Amino acid sequence: MTASSSPSRACGPVRMILALAFLVLAVLSAAGQASAVDDGTVGIRPANESDFFHISLYPGAAIDAEAVVANHSQAPVVLLNYPVDGQTTPQGGFALGSQTDPQKGIGAWVHLPSDRLTIPAKSEMKVPFRLTVPPGTTPGDYAGGLIIQSPPVQGKTTTVNGDTAVRIDVVQRQGVRIYLNVAGTAVKSLTPGDLAWDQKGNDLAFTLPVHNTGNTILHPSAELKLTGWPGPDSSLKFDTPESLLPGSSIDLHATAPKSPSAMNADAQAKLSSEAGTTQATTHVLYAPWLLLGIGLLILAGASYGAWRAARFIRRARTALAQTAAEATAGRHRRDA
Repeated sequence: MTASSSPSRACGPVRMILALAFLVLAVLSAAGQASAVDDGTVGIRPANESDFFHISLYPGAAIDAEAVVANHSQAPVVLLNYPVDGQTTPQGGFALGSQTDPQKGIGAWVHLPSDRLTIPAKSEMKVPFRLTVPPGTTPGDYAGGLIIQSPPVQGKTTTVNGDTAVRIDVVQRQGVRIYLNVAGTAVKSLTPGDLAWDQKGNDLAFTLPVHNTGNTILHPSAELKLTGWPGPDSSLKFDTPESLLPGSSIDLHATAPKSPSAMNADAQAKLSSEAGTTQATTHVLYAPWLLLGIGLLILAGASYGAWRAARFIRRARTALAQTAAEATAGRHRRDA
């Protein structure tokens, strides 16, 4: 993706909007499309496995493996070929990183004989590579992959508002995953954060942050139970991520649709994974506070009015009783 500005005056807000939009497009074209293995035109797969590479090694060991790159088109293709690290997406999916990302694991440990491939039409090519685990590597699970990338397709240059010239180049990638287990003690640990809630229109949304603090890939799931007023008790399921790589954090989400207009309840989330079961709790309290405030003011006014009326009646009764007593005493004096 490239963008160029015309010599004329550019509008700041327009530039900002364009930059954000193009950044999203770049991410989608660079990382999102690498989850596929074969798009019908070109594809990459392991030579000796059905889906992904699954490799186990000791620290300091190495292995030679092969990928197969296929060209289904009627013309030769030239592809870039490079390794990258894997990552957990914010939605809990799996993605292969960008070529420009810092490579700390598999992306740095895989060596390819060449970073460019020429595949004849309607043919396949075996691509050898060596994966070397550095000595002293921490035991556990690692994820990454091999990417094949077509040369950028130059887009058309357009002008926005007559003062900003832009061009979007399309980059297509595909990748095959490499799952590596480095031998050693497996540590399975999943730590929940604070369970939170928020009202979104008529829905009640819950968020549960989770962090993989161990060294193995985990597959967490969570359920939530609401207990309290106005009842009845209800249960919700959080969205289930594909996986959670070691060191990764994501937010799990659950939604209670059409929640009542007021609630005073306890929420308890039960989080389960290969690391075991743990819980997170919070208290849910909300109401239409403005209406309640008006109601309390009306109630307070009515109570004050009733108190004043009762005091007036008491005073009137006291005065009448006192007047009657004085009148009686006066008659007694006259009779005497």
